[in-house]
Amino acid sequence: MKANAKPAYTDLMKRPLCASVLGLLIAQSPSVHAEPTCRGVEVRFTPQGMPPKNGREELRPQIAVWIEKNDGSFLTDLFVTRSIGMLGLGNRPGNQWLKSDFRWPYGRRPQSLPVWAYRRGKTYPFISMGGKCSPTCPPDFQGSPSDDDNTVAYHGPVSSTENYYCSPSGWRTQKMNGVDVVSCASAFYGSKGYYAAGKTSVYPPRADLSTVGGNDSPDVKRFAMDNDVAAISGATPANGKLIDPIRWFADAQIPDDDYVLYVEVGIEGDFNAYWPTGRAMAEPHAEWDHLGKDPYGQPSIVYKVPFRLDKSGRISTTKDYAGYGDFKGENGKLNPPDSTISQSGGSGADRLAMNTDDNGTWRVKVSVSPCDPGMCDMPSPPTKLALSEVTDTTFRLGFAVPAGAPASEYRVRYQSTGPITAENFARALPAPSANLGPPGAMVGSQIVGLLPKTKYYIAVQPVSRCGAPGTIVTTEVDTSSANFTTLTGCFIATAAFGSELEPEVNVLRQVRDKYLVKSPLGLGLIGSYYTISPGVARLVAEHPPLRHLVRETLKPVVRALHLTTGL
Repeated sequence: MKANAKPAYTDLMKRPLCASVLGLLIAQSPSVHAEPTCRGVEVRFTPQGMPPKNGREELRPQIAVWIEKNDGSFLTDLFVTRSIGMLGLGNRPGNQWLKSDFRWPYGRRPQSLPVWAYRRGKTYPFISMGGKCSPTCPPDFQGSPSDDDNTVAYHGPVSSTENYYCSPSGWRTQKMNGVDVVSCASAFYGSKGYYAAGKTSVYPPRADLSTVGGNDSPDVKRFAMDNDVAAISGATPANGKLIDPIRWFADAQIPDDDYVLYVEVGIEGDFNAYWPTGRAMAEPHAEWDHLGKDPYGQPSIVYKVPFRLDKSGRISTTKDYAGYGDFKGENGKLNPPDSTISQSGGSGADRLAMNTDDNGTWRVKVSVSPCDPGMCDMPSPPTKLALSEVTDTTFRLGFAVPAGAPASEYRVRYQSTGPITAENFARALPAPSANLGPPGAMVGSQIVGLLPKTKYYIAVQPVSRCGAPGTIVTTEVDTSSANFTTLTGCFIATAAFGSELEPEVNVLRQVRDKYLVKSPLGLGLIGSYYTISPGVARLVAEHPPLRHLVRETLKPVVRALHLTTGL
């Protein structure tokens, strides 16, 4: 089951568990003596997505699944992809119009799943970039000296080590360094933001930050506590594969009645003739226009399936989309279908593929059935955890399916910030759930997009067929060294030019990585530089006249290196 928590019924979480439906959150009122009725709901669909381009992750969809009452009021969340539910994609620092890649830390995405976000009826504090200029702002600084949410630069004083997102790198960096922007080349420092006074968002903040750096706002400590959907978030399903059913079990407090299931799917860069690139708004800072890409395109697509919740075992389907969300993510309106939305090629209304079986042809199927005996028997923890295919950015986890009661799924989560326990399991990053199999079968899950030379902690949790979480088992792994260029380390040059993204900094970095590292003398120079440069960089950053002097001194050096090396 993908949904243990029912945010619409948070008061139920403090009440006892029903003996007949172990692990489900059931409200038992002293005035109600009727036996609870368990009814299970299973949701199936096949994410189609856009054809992958160079393995870029952003072409895979963001998805939310939820249920509403027949009168349109929100009932419960079932599932949301981890980027929205866990990593704060909809409510992160940076203006929504900043061109940025999916794994970059800046540029919020309110257009991702606006129908779901608004119809939940919940708001969260709004996260702004933060940052300051010290002691004065540079001449091209266009925001407030205390807070500029429109650019990726000038936020060093409020930055700390980033756990998940990658250092911003556009076409210049990719061309010069050959960097894979989906896989982080190395950890970098980035602004986590702060809660802007008097502003709210319909998206939750990120929940994966278990520690706060010395330069972070104190608000960062509250992010995970203010996120109420991390527990139901999961890895983005693979394109072209029928998902393992998303399961939800209705307790006795939820009556037999008519309900509506919704699936909303958003994909960045899903352009067509009516929704072309550049349609939205110009990049707020022209100097950063070469970075990233326009994430907009066709808006989110919504599918709906009316269904009857009872013990009849009915199956309901839909093959048509119900409408689309707001292009800018400014409201939760469901716009009716029209000719502006594409119908094929994994684009627009075709983001969920057609399936054909005994129930006909459908994009979304909802199956309702009574709970059968033994559904709440707790499966044993998996055994024989093993790690293989470990690289700088990926590894594969395998384990043996134990004997006994079958599991509905094996949840896999990971993090780099410390061991995973039963208490923090829900806040760790979700990986694709492992496949099911007979007792003794070896199954597993591949985890990608990791940092090189980093220790990761992994946990697997079996889930009973009625959704109760079982005992976790854990292991850990160290990723290997990166096989590609790192993006950090030119401290003094970065301080002088204002950002590690400037072309001059890239040239110096390339000289280091292509020439200096290949000789003992060069390695000695690099070691000495790393020893003294952090202190010098701080001094340069804090004194504009010195910064100007260093910048003007470095410019002819960079030009000469560029001419002699071709970098």
